[in-house]
Amino acid sequence: MITPNIRRLLPLALAAGLVVAGCGTDEAPAPTPLAGAGTGGGPAYDAVQPVALSAADHDRLLSAAFDGNNRLYAAGWVADGADQSMAVTRFGADGAVDPAFGARGVATTNVARGGKAVELARSVVVQPDGKVVVAGPVEHDPTASGDAAKETDIALARFDESGSLDPGFGDRGVVRLDLSAVDTVWGLVSLTGDRLLVVGSQIAPGRTDKDFAVVRLRADGTKDAAFATGGVALVGTGPDISEVPKTAVELPDGKVVVAGYASAGGVVSPVLFRLTTAGALDPAFGESGIAVRPVLGSVTEAYAVVLAGTRLVTTGYGKDTAEAKVDLVANGFTLDGALDRSFGTNGLTRVDVAGEDDRGRSLVALADGRTVLVGSGKTSGSNLDAMVVRLTPTGGFDPAFGEGGRKLYDVGGPNDSFFGVALSPDGSRIAAVGYLGRETSGRDKDDGAVLWLRP
Repeated sequence: MITPNIRRLLPLALAAGLVVAGCGTDEAPAPTPLAGAGTGGGPAYDAVQPVALSAADHDRLLSAAFDGNNRLYAAGWVADGADQSMAVTRFGADGAVDPAFGARGVATTNVARGGKAVELARSVVVQPDGKVVVAGPVEHDPTASGDAAKETDIALARFDESGSLDPGFGDRGVVRLDLSAVDTVWGLVSLTGDRLLVVGSQIAPGRTDKDFAVVRLRADGTKDAAFATGGVALVGTGPDISEVPKTAVELPDGKVVVAGYASAGGVVSPVLFRLTTAGALDPAFGESGIAVRPVLGSVTEAYAVVLAGTRLVTTGYGKDTAEAKVDLVANGFTLDGALDRSFGTNGLTRVDVAGEDDRGRSLVALADGRTVLVGSGKTSGSNLDAMVVRLTPTGGFDPAFGEGGRKLYDVGGPNDSFFGVALSPDGSRIAAVGYLGRETSGRDKDDGAVLWLRP
């Protein structure tokens, strides 16, 4: 049994010397318009469309969120040669790229100017006042060499409704968190009370492995001293075990469940833990607040978590043996952290398209307890398609969707995938975002992609 261990970080000052460029007021190429969007008062459904954020370089979309007006924000990155910037695109309620946002629909910021491929927006949320926040890793010092070049920080950027950086957030619209030598972030949650929860990791104090680092920020981007220690809760599953952070969900009582995974004894298992509103581990969840639940014999990863009715549902990918290919998986968990064996088959639902590698990246819960999962399915050894899976409340495949509950989308490249998904606040539409992955030779560029679905 893995013994839970928690350490909390003393407050650290935000990194100095912030460089911000390429914000929403900069000139940028117009994204490729969506075919069929804007006609008939709504988007074109069930037809995935590439969205080129840049004319000549790679760009991808990785996460999605709706605002209160049913406008979609899709975040990811856009390249300028070798350097990458965080990017967010807004789509109107008609499904078309909104030219009133940023520079012809795209707002960007380059926090670590001169860096390479580290900087990107992995998560996006819309706050109650309509402002948009993205989060992702960035290079600590783009000019460094050797081991110092591997150091990374966590960055958040907030844009107003026009797509300009919000000067009331952090330093000129950007918050930079330097928690340790190597920090990363995957998840971002907009909490009640206009606060933000950052789900990341940092090097464990005095060791070389990583622990979960959950940071709560106030509305202005400063750390919330009322949460854990100095605004940061460090959670580890055991000494010398590196945890991989993914996402979190806020529960109706204000507590949060954080999901990710860790490897122990050669087996990768989902890790869930629950924090109180004060940032302490909740002893009523799992073992002293942490649930490490081995599912498959070799790997089971939890990439995302949602509250679906009266259970928690995660998605990711897994396999039975080290030599096997991975399948897209979904797991059900009870609200106290136990594997819910009434979900799927003994707590597990898995998708194997063609005996190749299939992966789940994100999911959303519908009002009736069904879940919609997005990721990728490999149809052959040389072709990967974007994939959507819809499950019943108990983890079965929804026969009313696609082919036995799943549907593949060939966006146009050999390496296509969906990475983010969101449900509109009025419940009328789902948006899945990802990318057209063309790069096999390096000559062709990747583009973002969006798919609109009815729930």
